[in-house]
Amino acid sequence: MRLPTPKGRQPYVIFLPGQGHQVVLGTAGTGKTTMAMLRAEHLAAPTTANSGRVLLVTYNNALVTYLRYLQPAAAQNITIETYGRFARGYLNSIGQMPSWNGIAQPADRRMWVEQAVKEVAKTYQPGSFFSRDTGFFLDELEWISGMGVASLDEYKEVPRVGRERGLANAQKEAVWKILMVYRRLRTDAGRRYDWYDLASSVHAAFAQDKRPRHYRHVVIDEGQDLSPEAIRSLVAAVDPQGSVTFFGDYHQMIYGQGMSWRSCGLKIQRVERFADNYRNTAEIARLAIAMSRMPHMAGDPQDLVEPREPAAAGTRPTLVECRDEAQEMDIIRAQATDFARNGTVAVLARTWADARQVCEGLRVRNLQPDLNRWDATPGIYCGAYHSAKGLEFDAVLMPFCGVAHMPHPDTVTAFGDDEAAAREGRLLYVSTTRARTDLLLTYSGTVTPLLPSDDALYAKVTP
Repeated sequence: MRLPTPKGRQPYVIFLPGQGHQVVLGTAGTGKTTMAMLRAEHLAAPTTANSGRVLLVTYNNALVTYLRYLQPAAAQNITIETYGRFARGYLNSIGQMPSWNGIAQPADRRMWVEQAVKEVAKTYQPGSFFSRDTGFFLDELEWISGMGVASLDEYKEVPRVGRERGLANAQKEAVWKILMVYRRLRTDAGRRYDWYDLASSVHAAFAQDKRPRHYRHVVIDEGQDLSPEAIRSLVAAVDPQGSVTFFGDYHQMIYGQGMSWRSCGLKIQRVERFADNYRNTAEIARLAIAMSRMPHMAGDPQDLVEPREPAAAGTRPTLVECRDEAQEMDIIRAQATDFARNGTVAVLARTWADARQVCEGLRVRNLQPDLNRWDATPGIYCGAYHSAKGLEFDAVLMPFCGVAHMPHPDTVTAFGDDEAAAREGRLLYVSTTRARTDLLLTYSGTVTPLLPSDDALYAKVTP
């Protein structure tokens, strides 16, 4: 594939010095993934000063497949993989990764956390704290691991950015006990790691590893979705004479820890910021800009980049009020079939179950973790919001944009209304900004409050 020609100030980032740490923040559509691939190609080229092996790392497998599709055939010395694959590979290379079942899978992790909560609750007077949804405790333990918190005292001191309502010290003491019991149960079952504490193990191992580093440069795409410990470990994985380039957008944070890159061990003198949207039409970008300004999308003002509306004109996003979900699915299927005649179209829903239900009967390409080939010819892609991260399509169709689905009830149960709005609003933003020219949203009942209420942003339709 021929990569797009760099636009505006993009070449400046691509050719930044090949030493030190660089941070590039940009809103959706600014070409961060393209810049990441071009940056990796430049750093790996033998003609570049201080060139060498490059690791281009991102969060999910669908984006890895897309990046490999973008990679020029002549580009050498570039490894493109998820952070999880990098971490497992490194730990295996130093004999710290069991050959089988070394990582606790999500279902087991949930089961052991539930057991840990019950065990710790027995040592307290009855109270509502231990009745919280399991998702809350899973998330809190993920945050502790992702931040690299090593003690209860540290847990009490580290600011909990990203949670709307903090925990009292007594509650943190209970959570820490739950964490210890969970780790004991996991160890007893023969699982050395889970997906969230791999990074701390990698970080700690690199601190003791005196061998020359395998990579001269690391390029991190969608860096806002990696934990601080993951980024710290990537910094440690690089030749000290090499470089780390971090690309991110805090409006699109969906996996991350509610943290700033400033807490990740990056030593930055200057941050490059991109606001020009090269992907979406003006009408789609106008909706995205309105979404980014909603209260639940607020974040660290130092890290948020205000999007600029592009010049390319198109049609307004279509918002369809349906009588029921069956009508929503009929409309989405018909429109997906129509759009797919001439371009790529993505049917994106909040959950994989919803996406599969809507796409039933359609010939689709699933944005699954095992997606091994990117196909840019006209056709239909199907996936959950988060699986489309970093990707783009000619058209995006989004069913179930009503209050029954967004924010997702499980997220509300686990975290409460305010925090659920913040988390789910970013997911919705990610999905809407995948569309180049056409965006169709359907709902039945009441439309989600996570979408702006300005009627001028939409072409409203009632079938």
